[in-house]
Amino acid sequence: MKTSKTAQPNLRRRPLGQEATILLRRLIMRGELTPGERLVEERLGQQLGLSRTPIREALHRLEQEGLLLKRPRGGYEVRPLTPEEVEEAVGVRGVLEGYAGELAARRAQPRQIKDLERNLEQFEEALAKQDEVRLVELNTRYHELLYQAANSTLLHHMLSELQEEVERISRAIMMSMQAGQWSVKDHRLVVEAIKAGDAVKAGRLCREHVQRGGKWLLSRLKAYQAPAPAQDEAPASPKGPKP
Repeated sequence: MKTSKTAQPNLRRRPLGQEATILLRRLIMRGELTPGERLVEERLGQQLGLSRTPIREALHRLEQEGLLLKRPRGGYEVRPLTPEEVEEAVGVRGVLEGYAGELAARRAQPRQIKDLERNLEQFEEALAKQDEVRLVELNTRYHELLYQAANSTLLHHMLSELQEEVERISRAIMMSMQAGQWSVKDHRLVVEAIKAGDAVKAGRLCREHVQRGGKWLLSRLKAYQAPAPAQDEAPASPKGPKP
């Protein structure tokens, strides 16, 4: 009598090139691959545990997406953010996050407010230690807690669609102690408005916070991208009779 073979589940894995694309895109958005950095296939393969072929495929795809630039002498590098990208992301995020603040002031549960307050305490501790990596993590966590406090599945989904681009911008901002200092002050004012149930104020403060971060980053980008002043020409020899 023949025994029937146990049915095996039909597990389908993503192609390695697609997997490499997802992983590399995540590294770029998280700021772990920095603008201008030369991307070496062999090194990336070792980091991700993949061969050079899917890495090469992923680099080509990300160049087509506009996240990478081809280097003049071959290879790729991470493309810097442009002022236009920052302006668009800040504009959309400001609208959505302002609404999140309004909803949070109306719907936040006591436990959610306590989580936000605890985040503020941790943020200030990281500031005192000048721990930039921790600041980035806590900033991301603050915004996640704010979205959760809004208790809106639709809004959370819409903000999640922006998450990777927003995280890339937020990391660029938060890698600065100065930005961290005004950021935690803004966060505290928002949490106080939510705790007081003042939806109008919470929404306004959220929008102003996003706009402040956008303006700060734009000023840095424009200063970085400004052409260097031309070197002054050597002064001409004074005319007159030779001694």
